[in-house]
Amino acid sequence: MFRGVDEMIEKEQVLNEIIEYYLKSHDFNGLPIYQMKYYDYKILCELIDDGVIEVLSEKEVLNPHIKGFDFNIPVERQKENVSRRTKHSVLYPTRKALKNISADYSSPYTVLMQKGEKQFKIIYFNIEILERYANNPKFLIMDSGYRGNIYPKDEYCEDKTIEDEYIKDYGMAYIEGEHLERAIGVFVCDLAKLSPQKQMLWKGFELSNQEYCKIASGFVDNLIHGKWVTKVWIFHALIDEMIVINEQCKAMGIPKLFNKTFGTHFSEMPEGYRNIFLPTLKNYYDFVLVLEKLVVHNLSYKTFQKSAPYITSINRYDETGKEKGSLTMFEEWLCKNIRTKENLTEIIIKPLRNIRSLRQKPAHELTSNKYDVCLYQKQVDLMNDTYAAIRAIRLFFANHPLAKDVKVPEYLISGKDIVNY
Repeated sequence: MFRGVDEMIEKEQVLNEIIEYYLKSHDFNGLPIYQMKYYDYKILCELIDDGVIEVLSEKEVLNPHIKGFDFNIPVERQKENVSRRTKHSVLYPTRKALKNISADYSSPYTVLMQKGEKQFKIIYFNIEILERYANNPKFLIMDSGYRGNIYPKDEYCEDKTIEDEYIKDYGMAYIEGEHLERAIGVFVCDLAKLSPQKQMLWKGFELSNQEYCKIASGFVDNLIHGKWVTKVWIFHALIDEMIVINEQCKAMGIPKLFNKTFGTHFSEMPEGYRNIFLPTLKNYYDFVLVLEKLVVHNLSYKTFQKSAPYITSINRYDETGKEKGSLTMFEEWLCKNIRTKENLTEIIIKPLRNIRSLRQKPAHELTSNKYDVCLYQKQVDLMNDTYAAIRAIRLFFANHPLAKDVKVPEYLISGKDIVNY
């Protein structure tokens, strides 16, 4: 038996109410059942059977007001969740229901949401898009290795050309292939909040090989599963090693080895001390310069010139009266004060000299900038070698009787879960 015309209109009213709420909500939210104007259990069941609405509840998801994924909740359970208006259930139109709605294609990521895309779908982009922000003093990039944020500096928030250009979270991603090659991934819900102009800008950097991209596991674990990320970025670990070494020096009664130490919050780290975004020679050598200033140029001559219990000082000048370089003094000081079968020059001094040597090349030669994806791995290798050298200093210093009680973070002691991204 066919339903009457009035009943069909009522069914359309129910569906339209759900669609309209979804499209007009701030974050493409579902309609809470307790807010429905046209609640009718029988019609809702028919809409579920028709595949034009989907029901989420707090029984199945932590936050039913956001449709982050395709949950594939059984039909009968969805019907149970709409059986009473007092239930905390939320109704969403499906892609089928949204298929023919009119959309403004000048905002490509808003269109995806208008067509029912899951909010936490990750879109992958050429990492070159980050260069736009890294080289623009109007913006800040908060980089934590596996994830980051992009936002305008406070003094430029009113700049009309910025248009609230803000990426709440991006994740470090990798492109499958022979060499390490980075990309970034962004949730479509965050992209949809950009202005039409900026959405089209980002669209121009969208990768065509989306299926070959993989997001860093910490990004998903932290932002989607709410897990605490226990792995430590090697950039942060190096800073923490330097802090501990200076504390060891204090305990041993000598001046601190590093003139200045830094914190691991993005605002406390040296500018440019991070993964290079675009793998160019200029970016690589810019990073080498930062690393040289952080580790090598930062060494204090005073450390090597003071005697203390179990420590012998060395002279600042050589036999001809010429000042010794910091690495020359450090090598001599290590060999005089640390008794070990290990090759201290190979373990500690050689990696530090390598940094200085790399830094001198662009300083004394005319070099041409070029793109080379292998520079990603070169930076990883450089950071690994540098970290190993600094860690070795801390381990040797720990054998000094007066430094044994200096507190060392557990993760530095174990050496586990220190990673490059």
